[in-house]
Amino acid sequence: KLRRLQDQLNSISKDMNEYKEILDEFGYEDQDIAIAGILSIKYGNTCDMLYAGMDKRFKKFMPQYKEYVENFKWAFDKGCIWSSMGGVEGTLDDGLTKFKDNFNPTINELIGEFDLPVNKMLYNLSQIAYKLLKK
Repeated sequence: KLRRLQDQLNSISKDMNEYKEILDEFGYEDQDIAIAGILSIKYGNTCDMLYAGMDKRFKKFMPQYKEYVENFKWAFDKGCIWSSMGGVEGTLDDGLTKFKDNFNPTINELIGEFDLPVNKMLYNLSQIAYKLLKK
């Protein structure tokens, strides 16, 4: 038990030193420090998160979780029925995908970023086939 308590003390001391350095950098007076943020737009009944980021010095606080939840609340308060968190890697095993998985997302797989049909009849057939294959 003594060793575990000593490890905890060492860990907390290290954290306190890190936060003291940050406070020295920003100053001790009352001020807001942006540690994470999301840039979102609302279009119709949809919200798209265009960019999300955080200051890595504060990653132990996991601010991005609160940012996403607050962004969802904002979107739904504004009448959105859908909120897009942006894309994921195709392999679905990268860190960002694992983080987004905590929010139980629906992943829509698209052929490309834009559909520009050059042959309307073939395009309509391909859309029907795609929907059938997706089931």
